[in-house]
This record gives sequence, structure tokens and C-alpha cells, in this order.
Amino acid sequence: MMEQQNENRNWLNEVLNIEQAILDGRMPEISELKAIPEEIRGKSPLLLRAECEDGLLNGRIVETKQRLESALKGFAAQADESAMLSMMGMLALLYGQVGDRQEAQPILSLLRQEWDRTPDHCNGFVPWALARNAVNGSPETAADANNELDGLYYAAAESFRRESKPLWSAFVLLDRLLYDPLTVGDSDWRLWLLYLERHLTGEAYCEPLYEILAHQRPSPEQCDKLPARYAYLCRAVLLHAPDEKPVSALAGDIEIQIYVAAAKVKHLLATGNRVRASIELQTMERLQQLVSTPASLRMFQTLSSSIRHESDNVEQKWQAAEPAAIESNSDAADREPHPASVRWRIKLIDGILFSTQQGAAAEPVWKRRKAGELLVYLLLQPGYKANREQLIERVFGEGEPAKRANQLYVTLHDLRQTLKDVGLPQDPVYAKRGVIGIDDVIVDAVDAETYITLSRVGDQLWLDDREAACRLYDEALPLFGQLAPELPVSEWLERIREQLVERQTVMLKRLAIYYSELHDEVRVEQRLADWIALRPEQEEAYEFMIRHCLLRGRRAEAIGWYRRLERTCREQGTEPLAETKRLLWE
Repeated sequence: MMEQQNENRNWLNEVLNIEQAILDGRMPEISELKAIPEEIRGKSPLLLRAECEDGLLNGRIVETKQRLESALKGFAAQADESAMLSMMGMLALLYGQVGDRQEAQPILSLLRQEWDRTPDHCNGFVPWALARNAVNGSPETAADANNELDGLYYAAAESFRRESKPLWSAFVLLDRLLYDPLTVGDSDWRLWLLYLERHLTGEAYCEPLYEILAHQRPSPEQCDKLPARYAYLCRAVLLHAPDEKPVSALAGDIEIQIYVAAAKVKHLLATGNRVRASIELQTMERLQQLVSTPASLRMFQTLSSSIRHESDNVEQKWQAAEPAAIESNSDAADREPHPASVRWRIKLIDGILFSTQQGAAAEPVWKRRKAGELLVYLLLQPGYKANREQLIERVFGEGEPAKRANQLYVTLHDLRQTLKDVGLPQDPVYAKRGVIGIDDVIVDAVDAETYITLSRVGDQLWLDDREAACRLYDEALPLFGQLAPELPVSEWLERIREQLVERQTVMLKRLAIYYSELHDEVRVEQRLADWIALRPEQEEAYEFMIRHCLLRGRRAEAIGWYRRLERTCREQGTEPLAETKRLLWE
């Protein structure tokens, strides 16, 4: 007992020393904080705040959010309003990083009121959060860096300066630089550099921070000396060299994932895979609906132009080339084999697109949309072929047999002509002995087929080998999208689309279960959030998320998800199930 008391006393002295260092403006090493037992440091709001600051810089989103909530409670118990506002500012910054504007909005509204009313009472995290969240998710306004935005950034840096925290002033300015490097360098910026040159000394990160702010063109080695989140962003924004594989702690950071997608686009373009590059570019575009900056938008526009430029080059080559001979007899049984150089990758998800391994790509233009339906239907069948009668029944529906047979003949003609215009060197569509099909010799891959295959094999492995199943699920998830959105609504096509949504739902649910068993909280929350976004009407997804939050002591967040469920139900004229409500209030 005496030894335990002495040990606690020693830890108490250590806590007091670190707390004093924090009050003096020094940022303690995370190793110093982690060395203190959690049950002891968890009782000190100041130590919790220091952990949160380090987590914010290094991208530990889930852990930092939990610590922020604990620190907020601690400062509330001390009735320290200024510190509470500081924690709320950090929480708003965190919500901004993950693109959760709905959760951030109430906090930002309160911070804006306090900032307008008593700015001197607000720590630098308050104007910083207001600045960073001002344009997130709004591409129309993100490109317009205005005086108010700069005013908020400089106000945040000034607040940290008054607290004798030049290191945090420097991080605020670095964040401003990464927001839009092309609009810094005014007189205020130069004055801040003079201040930092005198005061930014003696702590970790000081030297690389100053050099990057002063020259705005760092070396990779200087970037690597920064905290993980800013090390990645500096390489991506200032060196135009985003990495496809950032550290795992940054997996939930939407701004980081925008540049991860950009890195994938660059790699795919470099290897001639324009189709996959276009898909990744769409991912980048969707992410920017959640978080956007002029720097990220500029990179998106550059990559979009690169893809369009490649398409123009391909089209010019096709126009200059001699048209290949097209076999017109659809019943010919003996056709010349297609050369291996003309194997086509066919994209059906999020738009029909053809490409080759050599980089050629084209989007078909349909004279009759039924020809597009016929193509999609065949490419979704085993061996890319179907019985003639079955095809007529599914694609052309009911009607007089002669009339439907004539529709099939006309549609086959349109499909052949469209594929010829796309650039296929020979006629890949055949009709013989009651079978209509696409010659599989010319097909390299079909994205919808790949997606369904990965999902099906994962389903088969799920009971016996979850790890292998989830590897396949993770590979399949990014391929998901709407099947052939340019085609009109038809019964069979809508049925297939619904089946794909159900497949995606099952995979997201199973991945959430799997990562929960591994205690990988970031991936669990990602999969659950994706599930809710995909099926906002599915109450089971909210139930999973609410349970997940409650098991980790995050009741306020669990209530937030329940409120979101309530709003969804209200829009549909229903109410949440009593079982879901009991999770929170019984």
C-alpha cells in the first residue's frame, strides 16, 4: 500500500511538471504523456488537451475525438469557459478533417457567436476552426480566398502568439499555406515570418516549419520531420507528390484521402489505364463534396485536363487510322480470331466506357439506347452470351413475337455500328444457332463482372475464412456505382441495380463486423458510415453505429446518430423502432 502511494505521488509530481510546461507554452512529447498511466493522466484536462493537440497534428482521429470529449468534460467541471471553447474548436477542426459537416455545424454556430461576441476570450483554435470550415464541401466558394478567411487565420496565429505559443502560430500559418499556396505572401505573411524567425526555436518541428513557411518549396526530408498529417499534406500540396499509401492513422481523414485518390489517378495515367484513372477521379470528386480547398480543387482540375487530353489524342489517332474491316454476316460461323492487341476493358459502372491496354479509350454514343441495354445485358451473362428467346423476353419485354424479333434485328445492327464507331477492329457481336453473344476473345475485363465475382467469392469464403473474404470485399467496394446510368429505366436493369446495392450493403455490414472483431475502430466507423450513406433508410445500420459508439463511451455521438435516424424516418412518415430507442434511453 505504501509503495502504491509513493508511486502515485511520483506520478503526481510528473503530472504537475508537465502541466506547468504546458502552461509555459511548451508542447510535451507524446512519449512523455503516454508514459503516465492512463487512469492518472485521464484526470488532468491539461494532459488530455496536450494529447489531443498531438493527435490533431498526427491524424489519430478516433482516439483524439475521445480525448477531446473527455477534456471538454474536465474543463466544464472546472468551469473554464475559455478552455472549453478551445476544445470545441479542436473538435470542429477534427469534424472538418473527416467531412462531417452535420456534426460540426452546431459547434461552429456556437463558436461563431462567441467569436463575434468576445473574440479576446477565444483561444486560437476557435478562429482556426471557423476559417478551416468556412468553405469545406463547397467547391463554388472554396476557390475564393477572401479577406475574412485570411483575417480568421491571422487572428488564430495572433491568439497563439499572445499565449506565447509560436509553434501553434506556425502550424496555423502552415495550414493556411496548404489551403491555397498561390494566395500567400502579403505583408502580413512576411511580418509573421520575422516573428517566427525570432521565437520559433528550441522545440520539435521548429526548423522544418520555419523553412517550409519561408520558402514554400520544402525538401522531402523537411516534410518528413513534420507530424504525420502535415508531412503528408506538404508533400501532396507543395511538392505535388501525394502518396498512395499514407500511414494507417490517416485513413479516416477525408482531405488526405482526396490526395490519395489523386496519387492513384497519376499512377494509373502513367501506366496507361485511363479507365481506372477516370474512376479514381470520380472518387476524388465525391470526396471534395465533403472537404475542399483551392489546392485540392486545382489538383483535381489538372488531373481532369490530363485525362481529357489523353482522350483527345486517342480520338485523333482513331480518326487518322484506316477503318478496319467489319464482318457484316451475323450468322458467320467461321470468323478470324481477333489479335491480342485489341482486347478491351469495358466499364459499365458509373458510365459505359471502352479502353485498351495500350491506352485507347472511348465512350459509346447510342443512336438507340436499347443497343446499350443489349450490350450491358450480354456482358452480365456467363460467357457474355444468352439464348435468343430469353434475351428477347428480358430486354424487349412482352409483345408480338414478330415485332420483338424485328426489334432485336434492328438493335443488333445499331450495336454493331456503335461498336464500330468506338474503334473495335472487328465485329464482336454474333448471332448463331439461337444464341446472341459478345466474342469473349476481345474482352479483357468488365468492371461489373469483376465486382460481382469478388463479392460472390467473398460470400463463399465468409463462413470459413473471414480474413480472405474481407480482402476480396475491400477490393470490390471501390468498384461499386450505378450500373449504366446513361440508359433509361427498364425493369431488368433496375433489378440488377438493386442487386448490386444489396451486394454492397452486405459487404459493408460484414466488413464492419470483421473490423470490429479486430478492434480497428477507424475502419469500423468508415464502413458503418458508408453503409448509412448507401442505405439511409436502413435502421439496422444506425443500430450498429449507435452500439459501436455506446460501447466506446461516446453517448453524445450515439444520440447524434439516433437523431439522424429520426429525421430520416420522419421524411418517410415512419418512426424508429422501439428497440433502437431502448439502446439509448432504457
